[in-house]
Amino acid sequence: MSEKEPRWPPGADAAERVRHVVLTQTEPQNAGWIATEADVSRDTAVKYLNRMVDQGDLEVTETAEGTCYKPDSITQLLREVRQLAEEHTLDELTQELNAIGDEIDGWKERFGVDSLAELRKSIGSEVLTSKDRHERLEVIEEWEYNVEIRESIQLAISLKSSLSTLGTDSLSSGSSTTLPQEG
Repeated sequence: MSEKEPRWPPGADAAERVRHVVLTQTEPQNAGWIATEADVSRDTAVKYLNRMVDQGDLEVTETAEGTCYKPDSITQLLREVRQLAEEHTLDELTQELNAIGDEIDGWKERFGVDSLAELRKSIGSEVLTSKDRHERLEVIEEWEYNVEIRESIQLAISLKSSLSTLGTDSLSSGSSTTLPQEG
């Protein structure tokens, strides 16, 4: 295990530790690294990682370090959308979309650009100081995040609206996971 404090919940078993370690990574990691971080053997890590791949929780990629694992982007997005839909009302989600739009509009006005792409291009301007470039890079990062979360919020609103249309107002865990059968 690394010298850092464990990043998993106290009392977590091997499967939970592997799951926690791999799902908190933004870059693909190999089984040996994950095993070390989760304080399990490499074979144990591989067993749980393969299960997670089979369940659609992870993607496998080949890198210079060999077979590596990273969270499946679609599964992560769907979880985020569901969480937003479960935890927030339509009004709250709509207000957050408005706040994101206001923030992006403020950046457009402040930097004299019409898009994120234009702001990116402006980094190369010879008239900018190092401090100005750094500030714009920070705004670019925030803008990108806002675009991602905006899309998740829009999907959460659509999900809530669709459930309402279907007469289901809840995303409760107790709902059936089986598909309806004709008959």
